Amino acid sequence: MRNLFFLQAAVAVTAAALLAGCALMPATRTEQSAAEPTPTPIPTAQIALKPTYQVGRGDVVRTTTFSGRISPERETELFFQTDGRVRSVFFKRNESVSEGEVIAEFEIDALERELAAAELELERAQVTLDEALRALEFDRREAQARLERAQILLEGAERDPNLARAQVAVYQKDVELAQIAVERLGSGVSPLLENDRTRARYAVEKLRQEIAEAQIIAPFDGILLSLSLTPGQAVNGYQPVASVADASVLEISADLLSNQLQELVEGMPVTFVLSSRPGQSLNGTIRRLPYPFGSGGSGQTIEEKDKSTRIAIEQPAQDDSYALGDLVRVTAEVERAQAVLWLPPQAIRNFSGRLFAVVQEGDVQRRVDVRIGVEAADRVEVLEGIEEGQVIVGP
Repeated sequence: MRNLFFLQAAVAVTAAALLAGCALMPATRTEQSAAEPTPTPIPTAQIALKPTYQVGRGDVVRTTTFSGRISPERETELFFQTDGRVRSVFFKRNESVSEGEVIAEFEIDALERELAAAELELERAQVTLDEALRALEFDRREAQARLERAQILLEGAERDPNLARAQVAVYQKDVELAQIAVERLGSGVSPLLENDRTRARYAVEKLRQEIAEAQIIAPFDGILLSLSLTPGQAVNGYQPVASVADASVLEISADLLSNQLQELVEGMPVTFVLSSRPGQSLNGTIRRLPYPFGSGGSGQTIEEKDKSTRIAIEQPAQDDSYALGDLVRVTAEVERAQAVLWLPPQAIRNFSGRLFAVVQEGDVQRRVDVRIGVEAADRVEVLEGIEEGQVIVGP
């Protein structure tokens, strides 16, 4: 019995060990495949369609666009004509000035004192001359009266037969003396008096000119657009320090590059829009181009140094449509081709300088060489190579 018990126990332990070993064995291939995720299939690549364009017929207009500013038609830079130090500034920027008003001046106290003395000297010379002229006039009248009296006495003596011939001769001499006095007074006052007045007048004019050179004076009625002066400031002569403008007539001023100026001519019509009002379009005409592209000055004088392009505005500045200083965008039509074949620029290809287009004819595409004319931003004139209505494949 005891041996049988030990035998059953051994069989039970062995079976348990076998079951445990089965539990530790790796899973079969079928079980492993069922546990893994299914991979996502790679999508099929789609071929992008190229854009196509149809050959059209119409106008091709090439334009050039540039920025400008509403400016006065008449504007002048101001400067002193001599070196000096500023004593007074009588106006401020954007203030109105009248022709002849002094805008600023140097320290000219010494010149003013000299001018006052010179004016007194001129006044004295003038008074002396006037007094001499009045005295001369009295003397002339008196001499003329003496001459007439002497002539009357002589005529009476010549008619009196009882009068001695000696007495008649005396009357004749009286007439001669009176005539000499009239002739002497006819030569006028002393030339020295005239010279004194002329010299005094020249001295006054010279000092006034020196003072004017030390002042900035408004050349016409207008507005001070700029003014860079303060009392005590040292300034060199002919250095622009201010500018005055007549704001009653406005136009567009633009500073352009040479390549832009080459495409413009005086008299060319333009359109422009204000930066502040992009929806409003106005018209104008190129009035002046700078030298050597137009009638602008060659820069030999101060007035000719303005190198800006000037555009006259057709519409007057009514209802605050535009004002001095407004920024504008100007468009000028440079070239136009009417009723021509055209394509958008992107439809024409360029390979090593060869221009061509790809024409779609059914399922077939073929290359054709093209020759172009006017080139605009959105259209290109095609002179040869394509026909109206053809479909062009883009790159």
